[in-house]
Amino acid sequence: MTTARRFAALALASLALAAAAAAGESWTLTSGEVRVRCRLTVGGSFEAVTSRISGALRLENAGAPGVPGQVRVSLDSLDTGIELRNRHLRETYLEVGRGEAFREAVLTAVELAEPLSPGLRTHETGFRGLLSLHGTERQVEGEARLGRRDGRVRVEAEFPLSLAQFAIPPPRYLGVGVRDEVWITVIFDAAIAPSPGAPP
Repeated sequence: MTTARRFAALALASLALAAAAAAGESWTLTSGEVRVRCRLTVGGSFEAVTSRISGALRLENAGAPGVPGQVRVSLDSLDTGIELRNRHLRETYLEVGRGEAFREAVLTAVELAEPLSPGLRTHETGFRGLLSLHGTERQVEGEARLGRRDGRVRVEAEFPLSLAQFAIPPPRYLGVGVRDEVWITVIFDAAIAPSPGAPP
C-alpha cells in the first residue's frame, strides 16, 4: 500500500471512530441497589434498602454534559430490617398506595459537571438531575463515580435529600424521629450498546 493510500485509510478509520463517539451509546440497567441513610434525632441511624431499580440512560454526543433517560426505583420494596418500620415508612410517610407517582422515585434530566466520553474507562464527576418523589419534582445534586469493563458500566452516586422539599413529613415513632436530610446512595451495573442510529 502506498503512503498516500495508507494515509487515506487511517483518515477514514479516524472519521469512523469519531462518528461512533459522536453518535454515543446507551446504558440499560441490569442490576443495582439503592440505600437511604436516615439519621435519628436522638443519635444513630438506620438504612432503607432496595434492589428494585431499572431504567436506561444515553450518551448522545461525545463530551456533552447531558445524559438523557431515566432511573426508576420502587419505593414499596424499601426494607429497613424491621417490618413495623417498613410499614410506617411505605404507607404513612411515602404513601405508596396513592399511585405510581408515590410508588416510584424517578431520576431524569441528568447532567454531568465533567462530560463523559464514550471511550473513557473511569470517571469521577459532580452531577445534577430532576428527581420525582412523593408526587413532587425537585433538582438534586451529588457526586458520581463511573467505571467501564467488558462492555458494561458501573455507576456509584451519592446525594443528599431534604424530606421537607418533597412534602414528606419527618418520620417519628415513640418520640424518636428522623432528621430532615437523608443521604441516598445509588449503585448500578448497566449493559453498554450503541445508541439507535450509531454505526455498527
